[in-house]
Formats: sequence, structure tokens, C-alpha cells
Amino acid sequence: MHTHKVLYADSSFDDLSDFERSLTSVDAIVVHGNCKTPEDVIGSGSDAVCIITELIPLNEMVFQKCPSLKLVYTNNVGTDLIDIPAATRHGILVCNNPDYNFREVAEHTVALLLSLIRKIPKANGYVRSGGYDYNYLSPLKRFEGSSVGLLGFGRIAQSVAKKLAGFDVRVLFYDPYVKETHIGQAKKTSLEMLLQNSDYLCIHAPLTEKTHHLINAETLNLMKPGAAIVNAARGELIDTLALMDALKSGRLSAAALDVIEDHASLGPEHPLCGMDNVILTPHSAWLSKDAFKQCKADLTNEIVRFFNNQPLKALLNPEALE
Repeated sequence: MHTHKVLYADSSFDDLSDFERSLTSVDAIVVHGNCKTPEDVIGSGSDAVCIITELIPLNEMVFQKCPSLKLVYTNNVGTDLIDIPAATRHGILVCNNPDYNFREVAEHTVALLLSLIRKIPKANGYVRSGGYDYNYLSPLKRFEGSSVGLLGFGRIAQSVAKKLAGFDVRVLFYDPYVKETHIGQAKKTSLEMLLQNSDYLCIHAPLTEKTHHLINAETLNLMKPGAAIVNAARGELIDTLALMDALKSGRLSAAALDVIEDHASLGPEHPLCGMDNVILTPHSAWLSKDAFKQCKADLTNEIVRFFNNQPLKALLNPEALE
């Protein structure tokens, strides 16, 4: 008889049979909650030892009403879904899945950046509509010699920096948690200097209370006139209204967004969708069949380590062990 209940609150995987079999070997059973809200999580997981989430926030209320809970796992790189201080107060361990898609997000960031610089989507639409005059794309700027700013310098941003090494561009970064002043070709600077000196700003910061709307009217006004922004991190890092104002006024030349706050509002009537200097993708930067495979493997291995009382590789609050 299984003694440990694992609630997968909102799985997006079609097949988790390997995961389920692996947990059987550590005396655990997986229950799929098909949850939509934290209240659904409580209803399905009040007796769970472990809860896994992809899109549902886990907060103080969940932790209070799930007394058996020992581990929460967000099957994402970002950790903004979990109230980590609250989990720590309740002695609940928190893990994320940090490694499975950083290569894809870095590749997507560079792809967005180059597409933006060379106006690839605009060119594609123009030719498909019957046009064939290259002057339609003028003016274009040479990428070589530009300055690329990386806001946040974790695993993804460092991979972006490596991929930019062959383009003969200057790479700057700002990250208050990184002590080194130089990593590879990238040079650390202040946030203000990053904004003032970047021709292209790529956003890779985590979403926290401090970084919510970090890119706003004030910070946009610090940027180089005609600069461009790429965001493949979290939509809420950018104040969308301020971004649209900067694009309309010409303060920014372009933006490429894999994420946007209130993405449900996107559609033919949304102002961003009517701007030909904006590239939009549907939060797909992380996506590849290889990432899916690794995501499941990393999830499985971490949960098995937990039930085997082995050290966790992606533990975010080791103080909860004390």
C-alpha cells in the first residue's frame, strides 16, 4: 500500500507513466488534480506530501490547509508561483526545474534579436503579399559593433552571452546577485548604465515584487533613443502601457516579446498586434521535444531523491531544513 501521496496539480504532459512508475518504486502514488485554483489544490491535496504545480500559485492558504505537505515543486525555471517565505515558515521545501530549457530560451532570445534587427517577420509578410522591393525594409542597422544589455545574468543570460560571442558586439549585464565584474566577454554594469548604453536590451530577470514592472516609463526614458527590447522572461517585468507609449513615440525602435502581461488580451484589436515593429511569440521560447524529455526526467529524479532522503539539486530554501 502506498504511503505517500503526490498531487500533480495541473500537468501539461500527455504521458507521465514513467514518472508514475518511478514514484511507485519509492512508495508514492501520483494523483492528477486537474486543478485551476489554489482552492482546487487544497481540495485535492490536503493529505499530499508533495505538490507539483505548473501554473497554479501555491501560497500561505495552501500551506496552512495541507498539513502533510513537505515538498512543493514548480515545474518551471521561474519561482514566482511559490510563496517561498511562507513555505519556509511551514517547514516546506521548495524546488524548481532550472536546467531543462535554458538552451532553448537562449536560442529563442537570439532568434528574436536577429529577427528584430533584420526585420525578418516584416520582410516575410511583405513578400508573401506580393512585394519585392528591399527599400520597404529601410532603414536597417548593422548588428556588429552594437551594445547588447542583459538584464539578469543567470543561466539563460550567460548562454545568450556565449551565443553572441561571434557577432562582434559589446555585451553588458546587470545582476545584483552576481559578484563577478566580467564573465566571458560580458561586463557588469549598473542598471542605469545598462539602460543608457544598450542598443538592444534582453530581459532575463526573475519576477519578484522588486522586479515587477522594472521596465516602466521611468526606466524606458533612461534608454538610448531608438533602442529595442527583447523579453523572453516574464511579461510582468514590463509595464505594457509604458512600452506601447515608448514604441509609438519612437523612443524605442522595436520590441520582441515571447511573454506579455495579460496575454489573454492579445488579438487583432490589441495595439501591439497592429505594430509592425513588434514581434510576438506565444511563450514558446522554452519549447522543444528535447526540453520536454529533460523536464520530465529532471522532475522525476528530484522527486525520487526527496523520497529517498537524498540531497535535492534544486532546493530553493535550504533554511527550511533547519
